Amino acid sequence: MQIIVEDGKGRPDANSFVPLEKLIFYRDYYGFRIPETEGEQVELLLRAAADISGRQWKGRKANPDQAMAWPRRDCKIEYQTLSETFVPFELEWGQVRLAVELYAAEQGFQIEEPTHCTEPNGRRTPLKRATPGFRMRPPPYAPSRTQFADYLVMRGLTQVPSSVRL
Repeated sequence: MQIIVEDGKGRPDANSFVPLEKLIFYRDYYGFRIPETEGEQVELLLRAAADISGRQWKGRKANPDQAMAWPRRDCKIEYQTLSETFVPFELEWGQVRLAVELYAAEQGFQIEEPTHCTEPNGRRTPLKRATPGFRMRPPPYAPSRTQFADYLVMRGLTQVPSSVRL
């Protein structure tokens, strides 16, 4: 299947927020495990995109005919309304991280937070989480739930009625 990336125009044929190359970069740069074959990688990336589009996001679709959940209108983050052509980079990194998480769950292994990255020249560089700035955005390698938190209608846990027994 072909990946058609949402470019912020509300495409009716889009099926991903990122191209396959971003998943490959994620593997090579941070050392995350993904399937070996391109076909399996594409399928995994598209499953992650479908999962994302099925979530409850702030605002509403910018174009009623668009295939993906983003871009959105009337989406406010910290009192700022996002552009109707904007797809947050947290959704892009969240999609590749979610693909890694789906693969780990299927294969039965734990994902460990990377401590180093591998530069294109092969040099290993330590990762630093502290970033100066007013709003701390999650690093690209953070879990998908962290990437998506600010954009979901409800973040965190939901209350379970007392009549429901676990």
